[in-house]
Amino acid sequence: VKACIIDTGYGRGHPDLPNNNLITGFNPYGSGEWFVDGDGHGTHVAGTMAAVGGNSVGVVGVTSKANMPLHIGKGLTDSGTGTTSGVLDAMRSCVENGAKVVNMSLGGGGPSSAVESFLTGLEDDGTNVLFVAAAGNGGGSSYSYPASYDSPLVMSVAAVNSNSVKASFSQYNDQVDIAGPGVNVKSTVTTSSGASFSYATWGGTSMASPHVAGVAALIWSHHPTKSAAEIRLALECSAVMPQQYGNDVRNNDVGYGVVNAKNALDMLDSNNFDGCPGTAPTMAPSPFSCSSDEDIMEVRIKTDQYPTETAWILTNTCSNTVVAEAPAGSYTTRNQEYSDKICVPPGGRYSFEITDTFGDGICCSYGEGFYNVLKNDVSMIGGGQFGTDETKTFGQCGPTPPTPAPQTPPTPAPQTPAPTSA
Repeated sequence: VKACIIDTGYGRGHPDLPNNNLITGFNPYGSGEWFVDGDGHGTHVAGTMAAVGGNSVGVVGVTSKANMPLHIGKGLTDSGTGTTSGVLDAMRSCVENGAKVVNMSLGGGGPSSAVESFLTGLEDDGTNVLFVAAAGNGGGSSYSYPASYDSPLVMSVAAVNSNSVKASFSQYNDQVDIAGPGVNVKSTVTTSSGASFSYATWGGTSMASPHVAGVAALIWSHHPTKSAAEIRLALECSAVMPQQYGNDVRNNDVGYGVVNAKNALDMLDSNNFDGCPGTAPTMAPSPFSCSSDEDIMEVRIKTDQYPTETAWILTNTCSNTVVAEAPAGSYTTRNQEYSDKICVPPGGRYSFEITDTFGDGICCSYGEGFYNVLKNDVSMIGGGQFGTDETKTFGQCGPTPPTPAPQTPPTPAPQTPAPTSA
């Protein structure tokens, strides 16, 4: 399995890095060479992933074998900066050269429609590739890109220390999928603008990401016929949740937990994904019921292409109490129908507010999502086309009003695919 590293280049002459005809590269910029790393960052990442083992020199990479094919995309220049178009060109080069795992220890700014279109195209074509990216070092909850693209082909990696405690600098949000070692990581570097070679101990989600990418490449090399979805599922389901998070299955700090190579490989060897996130439950749920003096309220949501952007809150305005809610990040699967049922006292006036963090609703720019609120199986309100938020009310305080006639949920108009931009 070939891996790709998009970064500041590759110190090809480093005595602890592979240096053979299995190493190829690409530079989208007018100056510099992919095999020269004037910054050192890319070489540090490469060492974490692929430093040669058993040579009595320096450090050992996750793959630790010099015969793993590597492609280098110099998406960042020797100054450590780059452009979105340069990074995108490097991503294309990785895919075109057959890479299955792409590490991207870089990020910042907002999303790019061109990158989103590229990822959507890969997904639609069934391309088996996994982009593993650093969650960011801002220490807050803001999104960093490319890690935070809401794509099944992208994994966002947080950083933990040797005690599996989240690093203070590591970004935390609902796009974080998994965590890796990112504090005091020793690896290969270049010095003197790429002319000399050495070692350095650095920290950052940039150091955590190649640990996960390396494990992905390692387990995929043992099971080359597996899909990207299966490799991702094995990584997430086998990750170890730090003890301080109790019974969390997933959280915004470390995602599904800290990457574990042995667990992931064992899972693929046994081909047993029972109980993993994203798999179907093994038992049918019990029928939902309320007491005879209660009504059943149901909120149905069909997500669009960006499910984590959707949130809603249902409030009983007679008592000014929140009956149910789903914060942003509650939904993670694209174009999927969800249902939440709640037992409520009879009657009542309700306010339903739905929001979209991007401001394009759930229909019809990027999918055909909708919402529908039902009471005792009768539709009360529905919709899907709105901007940032929409609020609708129904019912009345006091005695239960006559049951209204059934309503048909709104059907979205046929959509025209969003134009791609360079």
